[in-house]
Order: sequence, then structure tokens, then C-alpha cells
Amino acid sequence: MAGPSYQAALAHLDAAWASALADGRALSSTRDRLSASLRAYQVADGVAVAATEAARTRNAVLARALAREAVARGLLDVGPVQVRAGDVGAVVAFDGTVAGVLDRLATVEAEDPGTFEVLRAGTPADPVFVVALPGTQAGGGRGPGSNPFDAGGIAEAVGEDSRYTDAAVLEALDRAGARDGDALIVAGYSQGGLHAVNLAGSGAVGERFDVQLVLTVGSPTGMQAAGAGEYLYLEHHDDMVPRLDALPNGDGRHRTTVVLDTPVPGPGRRDDGPPAPGGPGPAHALDNYAVGARLVDASDAPSLAPAAALLATAAASGTARRYSFTASRRPAQARTGEPGSPRRPGAAGLG
Repeated sequence: MAGPSYQAALAHLDAAWASALADGRALSSTRDRLSASLRAYQVADGVAVAATEAARTRNAVLARALAREAVARGLLDVGPVQVRAGDVGAVVAFDGTVAGVLDRLATVEAEDPGTFEVLRAGTPADPVFVVALPGTQAGGGRGPGSNPFDAGGIAEAVGEDSRYTDAAVLEALDRAGARDGDALIVAGYSQGGLHAVNLAGSGAVGERFDVQLVLTVGSPTGMQAAGAGEYLYLEHHDDMVPRLDALPNGDGRHRTTVVLDTPVPGPGRRDDGPPAPGGPGPAHALDNYAVGARLVDASDAPSLAPAAALLATAAASGTARRYSFTASRRPAQARTGEPGSPRRPGAAGLG
């Protein structure tokens, strides 16, 4: 016959069993709640993504319509572009950093209006071509609307998917010796970033070349569809220009947006005395982004590693061959019948 010790042990075992059952039911209930919450989150996330994409589509359609209307009314100048060669194969330093790419953008910004460049980097056996596109500029004194990177260039990027800039860059790449399938990095500042994303998408440049990296600086690219390569978007918290489209950039494994919060100097005077130029303000200045680019290069964030690796490959030799080009719109009489042919020049726009 069982003694008191046995009865006590049995009671403890029954209590433990009852507690285990209760814990099991609690765990099952918790699991069910977690599963339900996860499903709800996934549904909510899907709804949020769908809503964002719908807004992106609506904004893109509206922006395209407004751009085309401005061109049709003759408010902005859009049309075919011709290119004139400048430097042909000059050797320049290229260190394969984000800051180094911004140095190239600063170079084209400092040259004659309408200037952009193609670098032949990498190695002779495996070249990597780098295209640097400037931001919005004035006409450059060559006649109203002659510079395709004036305000009309914004309308071309938004309303025409940069088709004229795409053709000009394609010609420049051909002149620089690029061949179908060669690796390509496209970088653009402000308006140039809009063109860069478009070129990497469905245009002839994206179709003919292996666009490995798109780097935009201070550009409102939330409405722009991305291609298959790596995308690095640099924005600044105090820069209004990247927010003009009122949409975030597309998110994904190969899409990285860096929002800088470095201090922005107030408007001032240049070293030579004249006031600094107006426009979107000092937060949008390329110099301001250059400070942040150095911080990006120093970062060990995993999301930045793919872009860093691609740039490092391009800078295998530490130098590149430079091919510069000055773009201008063809005379109006040479493009009669073109969709969106201009009637009078444009005005200021993105920096």
C-alpha cells in the first residue's frame, strides 16, 4: 500500500502535469495570437505597399501630364540633343568611393553648361564605364533653351522618360568606346539623378549595357521606376528637392536610401566676394552632399556594401580615361514634327 511519501509525490506530479497543460494552453494561445498578429502585419504591410505604389503611379501619371502640358504650351523646351566632344581619353584620378563620384559630378558642374562626362574605368579586359550627369543649369549663353539640362530637362525626365538624354548619353558611350554588355555606373545630381534612373530603366542605355549601379544625389526619384541593378540614393534631411515628388524611394534588397543629417551652413558669400547663388538653398548644394558622402564611405552598414564593392571594382587601377561632352538641343527647325517641340524657353527649376 502506498505510503504518505508516495501520495505526496503523486500530488506533486499531478500538479506539475496540470501546470504543464496550462502552460501548453497558454503557449498555444500565445502562438495563435502571434500568428494572427503576423498575418495582420503582413496584410497591413501589403496594403501599405499597395497604397504607396498606387500613390506613386497616380503621382507619376499626374506629373507626366503636367510636364507634357508645359511643353505643349511652350513653357518649357524639350527636344533632340546633339553632343560635342571635349576631353578625349584624358587620364584622371578615380578612387572608387561615393565621395569620388561626387567629385566627378562637381567637375561637370564647374565646366560649361551642358557638360557631362563618361569615364572608362576598370581594367582593359573588363572596363567599367561611369556616366556623370549634372543638375539643372541655365541656358549657358548659347541661345534660349539650348542647354538640355535647363528647366526643360526636368520636363523631359518626367514627361518623356529622358528619351533625348538617353540618346545623347548612348552616343557619348559609343564615342568613348563602350560596347554592348559593358558594365556601367550612372550618377546624377538633382535633375541628373532623374535622368540616371530613367537611363537605367527601359531606355536604350539600360537595354544595351549592364547597368550595375545608379547613384543619385539630391534627386526626387520616388516616382521613378528602378531597374535590375543596385541603387544608392543620397538625400539630406534639410534638402527640399528630394521631397518634391512627395513619395519615398522604392524599397528593396537592392535599393538603399541614405538620408544625411549633417549640419548645413547658412547662405553666405563666396571667397571672391559675390553672394552665393540662389536656388533650392545650401542643403541642396553639392558641397553639402560631399561632406555626407565621406561619412557614407566610412560606414560599415551592410546595405552600403554592394555599392561600395561595385565602385571598388570600377577603380581597380586608381585612374580612368575621361571623355567629356557638351550637350545642346538641336535648332528648332531641325526637329519640326517632334512631339513636344518648344515654342519659347523655360525657367528655373531643380538645382
